[in-house]
Amino acid sequence: MTDPVVCNSRREGIIIGVVWLAATLYCCFFSWMYGYGTPDHPLTKADVRPILGVPWWAFWGYLVPWGVCALFTIGFAGFYMVDDDLGRDHAAELQADIREGVIDAQG
Repeated sequence: MTDPVVCNSRREGIIIGVVWLAATLYCCFFSWMYGYGTPDHPLTKADVRPILGVPWWAFWGYLVPWGVCALFTIGFAGFYMVDDDLGRDHAAELQADIREGVIDAQG
């Protein structure tokens, strides 16, 4: 049986990877489709159509998806991710072992 920490981490990693890939593909393809001119249709000032001072294709191709990703991150990290029990804290024992190893190496 796989450790629940590994299962949760794998599931969360896959979700984050899929959302990242979808956002990246959307941003790249939307901007490629609407932000660049072609020999048949070169971009002109009329094609800019600013929204809040930003070209419309940049607004819908970058600003809006980044805002959605920010909301996703807040919701995912705040409400979906699992806070797994990692067991007992061994920091004090590890620090004692490190100190003991340093003293043995110097002495």
